[in-house]
Amino acid sequence: MTTKELEGIDAWTYQRRWWILGTLCLTLLGVMLANSSLNMALPMMARDLGLSQLELTWVVNVYTLVFASLLFIAGAVGDRYGRKLAMQIGLAVFTAGSLYAGFLAQTGTELIISRIVMGIGASFVMPTTLSIINNTFPKRERARAVAIWGAIAGVGMMFGSVISGVLLEHFTWHSLFYFSAIIAVIGLVANQYLAHESKDEKESPVDWLGGLFSAAGIFGFVYGITEAPSAGITDPLVLVSLIGGAVAIAAFIFWEFRSKSPMLDMKLFKNRAFSVSSLTLTLVFLAMSGVFFSMSQLMQLVMGYSALESSLLTIPLMLPMMFISPLVPSVVKKVGARTTITVGLLLVTAAFLVMSTWTKDLTYWHLFGTMLVMMLGITFAMTPGTNILMASVPRNRSGMGSAMNDTTRELGSALGVAVLGAVLSAAYEKNIAEAASHFTGSVKDALESSLAVAMAVAEKLGPAADSVTNAAMDAFMTGVSHAALVAAAIIFVSAMIALFGLPKHSQKDDDTI
Repeated sequence: MTTKELEGIDAWTYQRRWWILGTLCLTLLGVMLANSSLNMALPMMARDLGLSQLELTWVVNVYTLVFASLLFIAGAVGDRYGRKLAMQIGLAVFTAGSLYAGFLAQTGTELIISRIVMGIGASFVMPTTLSIINNTFPKRERARAVAIWGAIAGVGMMFGSVISGVLLEHFTWHSLFYFSAIIAVIGLVANQYLAHESKDEKESPVDWLGGLFSAAGIFGFVYGITEAPSAGITDPLVLVSLIGGAVAIAAFIFWEFRSKSPMLDMKLFKNRAFSVSSLTLTLVFLAMSGVFFSMSQLMQLVMGYSALESSLLTIPLMLPMMFISPLVPSVVKKVGARTTITVGLLLVTAAFLVMSTWTKDLTYWHLFGTMLVMMLGITFAMTPGTNILMASVPRNRSGMGSAMNDTTRELGSALGVAVLGAVLSAAYEKNIAEAASHFTGSVKDALESSLAVAMAVAEKLGPAADSVTNAAMDAFMTGVSHAALVAAAIIFVSAMIALFGLPKHSQKDDDTI
């Protein structure tokens, strides 16, 4: 190929581009697994280390909080000083945190600090992997490469529960951190050999003040919406976090308009493709994460599967995203991103509407059929959305685009769990009230708290056990129904935004728009 066709990519890198993509996806998978693999291990960790409920919450949440907060800074540092360098340092930091957690941590505080270190490292890995891909593939192949990256990012969190279920069946909770470290070391070595260095040719300086505002804003906002469902919106710490986060985000926007080298160029939002794809991705992850949040409870407590069985049974649900994502750019070439995304979102809307009819008598095959349609729709919406967002950003500022893409996912996921989780919880409390009214004291409080606690208490109620269990299941499924209806409305609005907001398809050979 000619130098023009390679778009400045050196021949050695081009020849190994698919190998590079493979190592980058493996690296990404390791980071995603660390974000989702701990939930099943919490009981073991609490027992072994004597962790309080507050410590358990922070062990899980602090990784996401730190990770999401530093994405824009990490993307800018990678653009300025070298994307491979930033990724490799991130992997080394991530590995150090994983090894300390697995081998040395003996208290809740040590484990939380380890997770903070892992979150810092991961924040430098995720955006740089996409940035390197954006600078490794020429335009004609870039959409397919980004689609594969997006598939791994999409199913990574689901794989976390599967892998943790298998590991915890045979080993202690320490094995989760050993596994994360092993994946990170493999990625570190492979990327050192295969990945090439790239950075902003203009050497734009890092907007450190903007980075401070973005980190404070995202941390406060994500913490506030994560804690609001359990602590309540009026909790002083939640209020301070939300207000402080909002003020910091407002300061970030104000500063970015005036910065000569902004961390996030606000002018990009004048581009309909960029702004609509960002909003669409946020709303898709909001709906998806919010509903998937209840999936483990549904499969284990209502359908009766064990933790390992429910994890393994989610594997078939991942297949559409894994295998269809690389084919989506070909569809976009023929019909355009607007049509592809809109149809995908309408499929997701239909799946959520079907989900709203589920009852406690749900079978796996009914669940499988509904989720298959949903995952197919998400694949058709998410893949071109990511491609559009990255294509809207100058290639020398790929870190900016990567950070924006990753932030939409994190904010959407946090909002989904908070908003749809609150809908589910409210519906459950309302519908369990009649059954709970026949009891008093701690039993009544337990029945109203959650499905898991209600079922545990029901086992001790003798002749009333079956009726109380059925009432709790019915109340939970009513909550799932309400959450699914809200999700369907959100996704339908997203479909309309994509339909009327994205530009029309004008080039039949363009696999981005």
